[in-house]
Amino acid sequence: MNFSEEILNTALEMSMEFGENWLKPIHERIHKKYPNISSEDLDELNSICKKVNQSANNYVYENVSVINGEIKFVDFDKFKNDILLKYNWISKINLSHLYSQSCYYAMK
Repeated sequence: MNFSEEILNTALEMSMEFGENWLKPIHERIHKKYPNISSEDLDELNSICKKVNQSANNYVYENVSVINGEIKFVDFDKFKNDILLKYNWISKINLSHLYSQSCYYAMK
């Protein structure tokens, strides 16, 4: 299915939630907001979100540098430009959140 940018961004936002929904599949939450989406499409959305998160996490992790003992992350604008080449539908808010989470995970 071709998903709208709204649905993709809602799903991505849900996939990045901390708290009780942290790292949980998004199926139920998406279905509640968009009840007409089939279970196969819910699986596909969940898969897309996992790929985006993994891609962003790997990108930040692979582009970390240590200068004088201090960790330096890739510049946000470079991150944004490179991630949008692959996933041009991601909203500004989700890009910012994705970057922050990826930096957080890179520290772990």
